[in-house]
Amino acid sequence: MKIQKPGMRNIKTGIGVMICVLIGYIHIIDNIFFAATACIVCMQTTVKSSLTVGLNRLKGTLVGGLIGFLFVLIRPGSPVLACLGVITTIYVCNVLNIKNSITVASIVYCAIMLNIGTNNPLTYSLGRTWDTSMGVIIGVAVNYYIFRPNYLNSIYKEIRIIETTSIKLLQSEIEKGIHMDRSFLKKEISKLEGLYKNFLEELEYSNQELDDEEINKTIKRCKQIYLHLQILEQMKDKCYLNKENYIKSKSLCEGLAKNLEIKERTSIVYNYHIGAIIKNINEIHEIGEHNSINENNEKLAIFV
Repeated sequence: MKIQKPGMRNIKTGIGVMICVLIGYIHIIDNIFFAATACIVCMQTTVKSSLTVGLNRLKGTLVGGLIGFLFVLIRPGSPVLACLGVITTIYVCNVLNIKNSITVASIVYCAIMLNIGTNNPLTYSLGRTWDTSMGVIIGVAVNYYIFRPNYLNSIYKEIRIIETTSIKLLQSEIEKGIHMDRSFLKKEISKLEGLYKNFLEELEYSNQELDDEEINKTIKRCKQIYLHLQILEQMKDKCYLNKENYIKSKSLCEGLAKNLEIKERTSIVYNYHIGAIIKNINEIHEIGEHNSINENNEKLAIFV
């Protein structure tokens, strides 16, 4: 079994819970459990999703806390009121169009209704609302300030991986006619799309700039490479490179076999797809070169 390193979201969740516990020691929050739970739930992949989940949890906490307070005044722990209170809580969330907060609101309601004991209803309701709110704030703050991912850097690194993988698949196709497994390439393209989606979510909370059109075109080119390779796999007849594609392939593929049989005016469809793959690889290479120049300029500026 391969042992994997814990991800940054994993580590940040632990840090957030630790902060909740430390704050609990100095009595800023009363019930550490509610704060820690809220913090864990709010620790999402991006800051935007953390804020969205956090706001939903706050809304649910306020609704559940208010209804819990009103019902606990009648009779704490009553089975009938517990039922009616949950129904009321869900109904109010639907009316307020905060359906994503239904689960949280119901849990907060039950926590107040069933766990109040001898506590003052108002104090207990406000306390649970405050504890949850602090957990949300801590979760969002940790996600924003600690180990914040550089999605733009990750996007360019992923493009390099796709470029390298595409060249290997191209060389294998040209040299041996053996179709290598393309599933890794497909997986990396999906990963690139995911990173790009996360970056767009983070963009309003970041000072980074990105050419949206350039990345979109690059993703399309990566998909086109995969599509052309897929078509080549369906070609059963023996195919030959033309001279133009052979020359272009040599500049891309290190150690390309020299004994390849070159034929002009044959395998036209085959050469069309090979040429399209080469063209797309060269185009996605350019975006990486542009990024490398920018990175070097940034490092030089820092050094100077």
